Amino acid sequence: MRTIVGYYKLGLTPEETSDEIDLDIASIYAALAYYHLNKNEIEADIQANSEESLIKEMSQPVNA
Repeated sequence: MRTIVGYYKLGLTPEETSDEIDLDIASIYAALAYYHLNKNEIEADIQANSEESLIKEMSQPVNA
């Protein structure tokens, strides 16, 4: 879902997204429909996961 939403936000068409991730066009449209019906929840989930990733990345020691 995150990948499809990411491509959508970048302006790729559903057809271009289908080609990029090798997923049938019907699945892309279904994912986009679900995204638009649940946009607030999905955006919150994406944001939460982004913050978690950043915190985990920042807490790992740097190898010199």
